[in-house]
Amino acid sequence: MKFKNLSFSGKAVWQNNKPFIWFLMGLLLLHSVLKIIFYQYNQPLLFAGAATGITASEKLQLVKWSLGMDTLTLLGINSFLLLTLTAVRFITEKISAWLDLALAWLVIPFFTLINSFALILNLADIFYFRFHFQRANADLLYVLDHPLNRLMQQHFMIILIFFVTLAGIIYLVFRMHIKIFRSFIRGDNCRLITVVLFIALAGSFIFKNACSQVLVPTYPMVELPSKQLPFVQNSFHTFLYSFFRKGEAILQKKYMSDVEADSIIPIRKKLNISNTTSGKKNIVLFIMESVPYDFFDAAGAYKVSMPFFDSLVQKSTFFNNAFCYAHESNKGITAILTGIPTLSDIPLYHSPYINMPFTPIGTALKKLHYRSLFNIGDEYDNFGFAKCMNWLGIDGYYSKEDIPGYKDLPAHSMGLQDLQVLDFFRQKVNQQQQPFFAIQYNISTHYPYDIEETYAKRSPQNYTAAMKAMQYYDYSLQQFFNAAAKESWFANTKFIFCSDHWLFPQAKLGTYTPVSSNRIPIIIFDPADNRKQTDNRLASQFDIHATILAAAGYRDSIITYGNNLLDSNTVSNYVFAKSGGTIYQVIDNSYVLGFNTVSNKAEYLYDYKNDPQMKKIFRQIKTICKY
Repeated sequence: MKFKNLSFSGKAVWQNNKPFIWFLMGLLLLHSVLKIIFYQYNQPLLFAGAATGITASEKLQLVKWSLGMDTLTLLGINSFLLLTLTAVRFITEKISAWLDLALAWLVIPFFTLINSFALILNLADIFYFRFHFQRANADLLYVLDHPLNRLMQQHFMIILIFFVTLAGIIYLVFRMHIKIFRSFIRGDNCRLITVVLFIALAGSFIFKNACSQVLVPTYPMVELPSKQLPFVQNSFHTFLYSFFRKGEAILQKKYMSDVEADSIIPIRKKLNISNTTSGKKNIVLFIMESVPYDFFDAAGAYKVSMPFFDSLVQKSTFFNNAFCYAHESNKGITAILTGIPTLSDIPLYHSPYINMPFTPIGTALKKLHYRSLFNIGDEYDNFGFAKCMNWLGIDGYYSKEDIPGYKDLPAHSMGLQDLQVLDFFRQKVNQQQQPFFAIQYNISTHYPYDIEETYAKRSPQNYTAAMKAMQYYDYSLQQFFNAAAKESWFANTKFIFCSDHWLFPQAKLGTYTPVSSNRIPIIIFDPADNRKQTDNRLASQFDIHATILAAAGYRDSIITYGNNLLDSNTVSNYVFAKSGGTIYQVIDNSYVLGFNTVSNKAEYLYDYKNDPQMKKIFRQIKTICKY
């Protein structure tokens, strides 16, 4: 009777494997529903900047790739379920049915959690994608250092919906696993499909170069444009891929000789500081969370009325052609304070490249007898910033726990409100012996912009939540500067403002381009030289590192991709940005080029000066751009 159940002919094969096939179909349906919601919610991001939009046939292609990616991911997960259950039954069926039952009940919950996690990641990406511009990867582990604390700070209904959804997904997936379990109890071991899956998966690893793109989902897929990949990808696979890849060396590509590359972009340089500083200036750097250039653009729809900043730009140097490197805070802070890019999925200060040659800004300033400090109103080492400051040689690190009575101070989802944190920062600066370098990283302008209602009501009703948060930050800075102007160190201090990355200024997703989505404000204010100047030069976050060292009078050679913004004779011909996980952008005064490092091809070239909406892609990329 046993051998009848193992028959590989006709109906017996289908009947034996039917529970597992229905199980996979059910999971695939759940993932597909989440993909449809993801598409509807993030469609403006997925196809922004497309020259001709997306046709019906292209949508069908996306559906095909999406189903294929999800199917292969689910097979990859659940083939191990079949192998495990088959092995359990083979070992225990001659010993004890009770042992068979007990071991199976240990296996089922484990795979229920894995399948539930895969669904939850896809669910989370519906909302997380617009902040990351790509599917969740290993960077998520460093962004959500305190996920439970973050959740508990949300509105009660958000917490309730989250746990109800979580429980619903786990229960539904568990019930689906139970059906598989019961089929095994009846003796329907699905051994045929188990053997087929095992051979297919083993073969894909043995012949990886030949068939991995067919049998095992690979990320990223070069068959699709990078903007369409997020709709096709499976978040669980993308996360695992980057997690297991985080310790591997980044693939090296040699497009030209080292001598030629260094002649185009020398990264080891000496700063020209002869006309930029007359002594050891104190330096205060304000890293502004999620502040786009749009808030400062008088001709744009999202210009915020900011009494402090509007007054400040009248006596500062304002860089109106500045760009961020990426759309994550950990990459922004690295670009600003090291002058070098992050190529890995995870933060550079967590990666194997932590010992690469660079110029640690805190260590370099110590040579000039500077003391340094960093302040943020967030929890200690959230985003890994404490590790980052230690890596950079910064002397002091102050988080919200260092502020007296912080538990009773106004707070929001990300930490303490800016007004109280800035006052604490001023007190710490007052205690510093000159010269000093101080960094303040504000967070009230971080999504979800839940500033105190009293301040939110002061803003015009047509302001978006992001605009209201920016106006609150402006008010907080005004209070800081009103008090700081009375201190002895103020007149001998250079103040630098730079955003960590761009983020949507509007309440809902709108249009964005490869250029507008990277534009940020950079402002340099010196009370000793308060002339108004609008600087049209290309600038980037990489320039802040060199500018700070120049302001301090640092004369040794440094490693940086940036330039000294205080030197008016230094002109950058282009700036670099990383869009998502695969595209690197080069932007000059007229063009923006998007290069896919996986396919090793240029994906787009726009003449954004003459085509601001970037509807027309130049085809003759090689003859127009000589980057």
